[in-house]
Formats: sequence, structure tokens, C-alpha cells
Amino acid sequence: MNRIFAGAVTLMLFCACGGHNDKTDNMMCEKEQMTDSGIVRLSKIKVNPDYLEEYMKFATEVGAVSLLTEPGVLTMYAVADKEDPCNITILETYASQEAYRAHIASPHFQKYKQGTLHMVDSLRLDDVTPLNPDNVIVNYIKQK
Repeated sequence: MNRIFAGAVTLMLFCACGGHNDKTDNMMCEKEQMTDSGIVRLSKIKVNPDYLEEYMKFATEVGAVSLLTEPGVLTMYAVADKEDPCNITILETYASQEAYRAHIASPHFQKYKQGTLHMVDSLRLDDVTPLNPDNVIVNYIKQK
């Protein structure tokens, strides 16, 4: 694992574990069920190489906090292209349109969005339809 992504994983684990007590250390907030107005989206982001390491810190933090605290955020699974790690794809699922609106209004998302505007060369949001809606992805933050 390269230094950028090792740091991102460490940050994700730090954010995921911070603020929890012994009773909730291995728990996230209870998740809502996907509704008919739910969103399944692929966010395709091209990060300026000069900012990749800094971008990863913002991205892993917002993903971890969103999963841990927002009942309507069902999936935040980010991956980087092996040949060009500046190409980031995030699978995002939201239980409803309302859950998505709450997410983009949240302080942690606004911190990410405002903090990374100058780092992103391009952003494409593709809403997609699952081929098998019964195949549900369970996304959680592994906590130690």
C-alpha cells in the first residue's frame, strides 16, 4: 500500500473510532431502508495530482463520518484507479432523496466540498440502476 493510501486508511480508522464510548465502539448509527426514491450513484472524480494526498484526507474523513452518523447514507465506498490514483470513483447509496439532501447539507460534507474545490479537476455524477436490487451492499467502517 502506498503512503498516500496508508495515510488515508489510518485517517479513516481514526475518524471512525473517535468520539465513541465502549458501548458504541463497534457500532454505526442504525441505517434506514432503501426507498423508491433512493439514490445509487457513481461519483467519478479527477483529482489534481498536486493535491492527491490532501484530497484523500478529506475524502476518507467525510466517508467515515457519513457512514457512522447518517442513517440515510447506506454506502460510501471509494476506490482509486490502479494505473492513475488521481481517478477516484465513489459508490454512494442513499436511502431516499431526503437522506441525500441531508447529507449534502451536513457540516462534514460542506467541509469536504469547500475544502476540496481547488483540488478537483473534474467531477461527474452518474445515477445508476442496480441490475439486481435484491443484492444489497453492506458498507461499514471496520473499527479496532
